[in-house]
Amino acid sequence: MDDVLTQVRSLITGLAQGSASREEAADWAMARIKDEAADYSSDANLWAALDRLAGADLQQAPGVYLHGEEDFRAWLADLDG
Repeated sequence: MDDVLTQVRSLITGLAQGSASREEAADWAMARIKDEAADYSSDANLWAALDRLAGADLQQAPGVYLHGEEDFRAWLADLDG
């Protein structure tokens, strides 16, 4: 699970810096959430980070994203405790 946590941190950092695709990050997180065999839900911190990352591409209106750089930085702060 440490590898997944490292990848989550990397993706959120990329989102905060504008160097990662929201759609790719969200798709990657959703694939992990759907992977029941991995049991990521047993780690509350990781699960919360995956859940947030899965919503990185949510839009309020066409081209207007629900989450922005400030949110991504807050997600990182939460992840790092």
